[in-house]
Amino acid sequence: MRWDAERYDSVKAPQVDAGRELITMSKVRETDSILDIGCGTGKLTLELAGLASNGFVVGIDPSNEMLEKAKTVSARVKNMCLIQTHAQSMDFAGRFDLAFSNSALQWIKEQQQVIDLVYKALKQGGRIAFQLPSKDFCKEFFDYTGKAIAILGFKRFFINWEPPWHLPAKEGYMKILRDAGFYNINVFCRNDRIVFESINDVLDWWASAGLRPFMEPLSEKEKEYFKYAFAMSFENNRTERGIEFDFTRLFAFAEK
Repeated sequence: MRWDAERYDSVKAPQVDAGRELITMSKVRETDSILDIGCGTGKLTLELAGLASNGFVVGIDPSNEMLEKAKTVSARVKNMCLIQTHAQSMDFAGRFDLAFSNSALQWIKEQQQVIDLVYKALKQGGRIAFQLPSKDFCKEFFDYTGKAIAILGFKRFFINWEPPWHLPAKEGYMKILRDAGFYNINVFCRNDRIVFESINDVLDWWASAGLRPFMEPLSEKEKEYFKYAFAMSFENNRTERGIEFDFTRLFAFAEK
């Protein structure tokens, strides 16, 4: 799946705000060596590199489009390295103090495999700090995509379609971490209230990431119909503040 890095970076991105909270919770040390899994366009990777000024950060991502943007913005940063690879293929051993991942691991179905590789990549005493959408993260997202498919008669495109995400519940994710060997595990879910000013803002955000798997089987014209049908349902969420809906995030911390 190809990513539009410019579009991803240009929209209002609540996940970046959540990522900055995750950085704060990570308690980054000046000398930390950090692995940023799914670094995308490098916004948060740069912030991690700034905090670990006497350490280093390695950002990995499978998307060439995302990494090209990240390389452009980080060209002068000396303690930051970017590698194009899938998390399922990473091969590090005892190299990092912190494995960090913000709004990325949900795109990986082989979750236990990746968490085992994360464990291997950490030094003894190393730690993780992850944030990703939890199971049933947004009722409206699932309701309105289903409604758009039904209204437009697009069910034929999704007969054998499988969602590409791993969306964990708290208990299930704790088990994955335990099975990998982690201890001092702290996993919790938090419900955030997201507010956008307009339907266009809502559509831009969902289309930059969450809607992309639904649009892959569609022609360009069908994509536009689908996006419009999906977005207009959010009129049901209009309040005096704008378009509002809940989004549940899972945070995970643990030590090796």
